[in-house]
Amino acid sequence: MKKYFGSVIIAFFIGFTANSQGLMNKSETVFTHQDTLRGSMTKERAWWDLKYYHLDIKVNPADRTITGSNTIWYAVLTEGNRMQIDLQEPMNISKVTQNGKELKFERDGNAFFITLSENQKIGDTKEIVVSFGGVPKEAVRPPWDGGIT
Repeated sequence: MKKYFGSVIIAFFIGFTANSQGLMNKSETVFTHQDTLRGSMTKERAWWDLKYYHLDIKVNPADRTITGSNTIWYAVLTEGNRMQIDLQEPMNISKVTQNGKELKFERDGNAFFITLSENQKIGDTKEIVVSFGGVPKEAVRPPWDGGIT
């Protein structure tokens, strides 16, 4: 009887442990729209392949601003005319140009969607210039937290 009772107790604890581990694994991770934009290969990212970035940045300590431009060279992989570029708040895109022509763009959280006006021929290497700026947060405990000092 003791042997039988001991087996039941062991089986109970094994079952309880397995069940509680299963409950821990069942917690759902909820992804937001912004998570999807940041972490997915969207159609606005899939048609082009980044070749080179050239950053030109000016830090203004007097007014604690950052301004600059990013020239982006990319290869056209498939047909597409809308490009996703990510830029976190509080930075903002002020202008996007391609071959001297200003392009339209819109913001969705930390993702900007740029509508290209030129034909994007497969195999070509193209470039756009993204002008940006903003006032980053001030670091409270530099260098341990992010921000400008």
